[in-house]
Amino acid sequence: MRNLWVSSLAWALLAASVVGQSTVISTTEVSWANSYNAGTPVLTATVHYPAVAAVPNAAIQPTTTGHPVVVFLHGWGRLGSEYTRLGHELAKLGIVAIMLNTAQFNYTAMESDARAMFRAIVLANVQVGGFFEGKLDSRRVGLLGHSMGAAVIAYVLNEAATATSTNPGYKCGLGLAPVNPAIAVAGTVVHVPIGLVSGQGDMLTPPATHAIPYYQSLVPLEGLKFHYQMNSACTHMNLVGLETIPSEVFSRTKKVVQGFFGQFLSGNVLGLEAVLGLEAVLGVDGLSDPNLVQVDMDAVVPQTWAPSSLRVGATTRISVAAEAGFAGLIVADSMGLPTLTFIGTLLLDPATAFSIAETFIAGERLDVLITVPLVPQLIGATLAVQGAGATIDSVFKLGSALSFTIGS
Repeated sequence: MRNLWVSSLAWALLAASVVGQSTVISTTEVSWANSYNAGTPVLTATVHYPAVAAVPNAAIQPTTTGHPVVVFLHGWGRLGSEYTRLGHELAKLGIVAIMLNTAQFNYTAMESDARAMFRAIVLANVQVGGFFEGKLDSRRVGLLGHSMGAAVIAYVLNEAATATSTNPGYKCGLGLAPVNPAIAVAGTVVHVPIGLVSGQGDMLTPPATHAIPYYQSLVPLEGLKFHYQMNSACTHMNLVGLETIPSEVFSRTKKVVQGFFGQFLSGNVLGLEAVLGLEAVLGVDGLSDPNLVQVDMDAVVPQTWAPSSLRVGATTRISVAAEAGFAGLIVADSMGLPTLTFIGTLLLDPATAFSIAETFIAGERLDVLITVPLVPQLIGATLAVQGAGATIDSVFKLGSALSFTIGS
């Protein structure tokens, strides 16, 4: 099998075990007790989720591993239930989107409620006979916030020595049109991947005084951080779909949300399809957006993605986000048990792993074109890939990995 890959530089389709790419969406209202020691006594939220029928309170779509979850933190004076377009887009990905309706005017209460919500998700998943019993994956829970809520993400994820509480278990965070969290907390150490999206047409939280210093203050220890900044067409409200003109602004936000959570809630082999993955931010798709002004990125762990499905007889690109320097791409027949090495953790089967690309990159992305030959016998074969490259704290480090299955 290995010789076939070497001779053809071939392979494969993004993870076959995809969680719920259903367009059947339902909503329900929840009121969960706050078992945290602070915040709103009852956590109310509107939940958007992949369902068996497009009617309110329909049964959640069956799953063997539990659906990934995103907790949404609203802006000042708003409610999560107002952000229906965001909730719907998340549910279309197979994500259970919990749109918080508490802490309407209070940063401190919202931080406490976000911490309490993680615990509530864990309890809801194990509640015997409950609506969400066995349907939520507490290993894959992310944070998404707008304005005030985007600032609160930094407080919830803060792992600095001075933080009074640490991240309760969220895997990643994405802030839209954020308030600068330094208004309350100076400097945040965030161990998980985090991204920001802003627009120069935002007069409420202008990027120069909010998103840019926010980004500069972040010190991630996993994944990467990025700031995707759009032009004056992007405002505080149309960025999140609360206003609809021009429509292309929210279309980009939607892609960034899909790609970010697809990348960082996927668990690699666990299987949330990344759709565009980081293609929507750092790839050709994101960088060609006509409203884009600038993208800043700092990689702590190189990130690997594919912008499209791979099939026999087709060519596609595999990309790795890394800092300028030496970079490469490794392939193997399959994923393997994590193996510690002097350049990081090898996630591929060491018996079949080999390099197909080694080069110096001047920018922040390595692109490798892969051609799958038109050989029917390859359909159903598997391959795994892992990127590697320079990071903000290492000259070369192994990065994230993806599992693939060849399609027809």
